[in-house]
Amino acid sequence: MTEMPHGINVDVRTFAPISAIDTCSIWNLLSSPLLLATALRKGRSFAVAGYVRHEALEKPRTKPTAAELAMQGEFKRRLSNGQGFTEVPMALADLQAVATLPESRKLGSGEIAALALARTLRSAILTEDRGARKAAPRAGVGQAQTTPQLLGWLFYEGELTDGDVTVIISQHEERVEENRGRLTAYLRRIHVEACRCRLLRDGAMAGASLGEYRQEAPGQPSVVDSGTGSAT
Repeated sequence: MTEMPHGINVDVRTFAPISAIDTCSIWNLLSSPLLLATALRKGRSFAVAGYVRHEALEKPRTKPTAAELAMQGEFKRRLSNGQGFTEVPMALADLQAVATLPESRKLGSGEIAALALARTLRSAILTEDRGARKAAPRAGVGQAQTTPQLLGWLFYEGELTDGDVTVIISQHEERVEENRGRLTAYLRRIHVEACRCRLLRDGAMAGASLGEYRQEAPGQPSVVDSGTGSAT
């Protein structure tokens, strides 16, 4: 586990099967067809609160770009067909329970709705908003995740390669023109963390295999103790 900026702990070894998602994270997912397709292939899905759907599809946007309009169209299609995104109804009382928390005062309506839905479903939340992630424990949400964490987990699981990460970053920067590059630093940093965790995991597995080999053939020379001081 590593600590990302703003004190957010990230464990790339895990990612919840179902996450309530806010609007910003919807665009971050849709910005990279490769990232989204890989996540769906790995069995991950995203629950959408009614207000988040409204914010993404119906709330007026100021001078939307062609890429933003394309992502809106794709989101609408996927939501209608249940392809990775599903709108889930929620009681007003559940929404009010989160909205009245002191930690929610500075949050947007979309983040509050996503937190409330995660609480209702007892699922994780997927959000890039630092305030929403900090409010999650008080809102009764056990896991607060980010799009970079999703990338890190998929890489850790071997579903993405180094080249895929480069493609995902390029796709994201091409389609998300507002605040371009804002997520890139986090994607690159989580990629490094996922590499580190994979090396630790694979090294441990290799060590266990070597131990089994020694037990089966105790008279054989060790590939580690070869007189060079390192593995060959």
